Amino acid sequence: MENLYIGRGKDADNAALLAFLDEVFFADDENDTNFLALLPKIYKDRYRPAYNNFVVQQPDGVFRAAVGNFDNEMTVGGVDLKTCCIGNVAVGKDFRGKGYMIDLMNRSVSDMRARGVALSYLGGQRQRYGYFGYENAGTSYLFCFSRRSFGHSLRKIESGLTVEPLSAGDTDAIRFIDAIYTKAPVISRRPREAYFDILCSWRDTPYLIKEDGRSVGYAVLTRNLDHVSEFGLADSALLPRFIAALFGMSDRDEIVFPVAPYEKEKLDFFTKNASALSVGHLESVLVLDWKKVLTAYLNAKASYETLCDGEITVGIHGRCGDESLRLFVQNNVARVTEFNGDAAFGMDCLAAVRAFFSNYPSDRTHFPPEVRQWLPLPMFFSSRDTM
Repeated sequence: MENLYIGRGKDADNAALLAFLDEVFFADDENDTNFLALLPKIYKDRYRPAYNNFVVQQPDGVFRAAVGNFDNEMTVGGVDLKTCCIGNVAVGKDFRGKGYMIDLMNRSVSDMRARGVALSYLGGQRQRYGYFGYENAGTSYLFCFSRRSFGHSLRKIESGLTVEPLSAGDTDAIRFIDAIYTKAPVISRRPREAYFDILCSWRDTPYLIKEDGRSVGYAVLTRNLDHVSEFGLADSALLPRFIAALFGMSDRDEIVFPVAPYEKEKLDFFTKNASALSVGHLESVLVLDWKKVLTAYLNAKASYETLCDGEITVGIHGRCGDESLRLFVQNNVARVTEFNGDAAFGMDCLAAVRAFFSNYPSDRTHFPPEVRQWLPLPMFFSSRDTM
């Protein structure tokens, strides 16, 4: 039997792990793509990338497989949630078919459960990760704004704003950005020391939006300047001029803007003025603590939309155990409690994610109409907080 090490990686192996991951994912890439450049927020040594991976490693140090487990503290509807993002699921090409990915994924889920993680998320092939309890979830509105639609709907107004790259050491600007970002009912609690690296995820560039030298907003743009990854303004009245400023710095005919379900002023503006809209999921999620997660997202929904009075009882056969719950809303106050009777609706963890957090409609078809009005709940992840 082989003497393999299977467990959390060691800090001393950070460089070796990154070399392994780059070989697995980018061996045939001609653009010198590498994980450190893509995601400095987790792969710099100070963020302990090896420790935040479960690995299969030979006695000589050679990696056979690795699955990243990256914690992300969130606050949703006033409830603090411990979450964990799965990333860099990798098996060396000579070691596939040996069950390493299954082993490390199961270890990851067991570890999260033991540490009190309430919610896990990842990006990847839906059916592949469905075996571990992950299902498509979240809602993102992607609005496309073309120069032509800008000219028609906003009459090519002058912006009067400047767009300046954010400096890594500008702590005042980072505090300003975080103050805008954290007003939302669904946020990740981003460590201040990692904030700039977080904004630069996926080789994007963060910018400050200024008026007369004073910061009034921010935007994170892709290198092609045709997609805004995240943005916020101190005053939503600036939105038309903000669009003008971005078209002023870009030669692109179209720019895409992501908007969360709870960003009501943005939704109203783009609905009236953008040229096109697509609605999609964000990540696949695994709920480990249904009571806490449902409480959080119901609270978040009630913070920006009036919910109908109603109640429902559900029995969820979760990946980490069964939960029987009663959800009820009265006077726009939501509660989730344990339920000891026979639940009106029973479902497995995949169906429950689809019912409460996805754009797939069929799993909630038979819910009471007042309960369907609550759904889907506003699960949202900025691309700054994904892996």
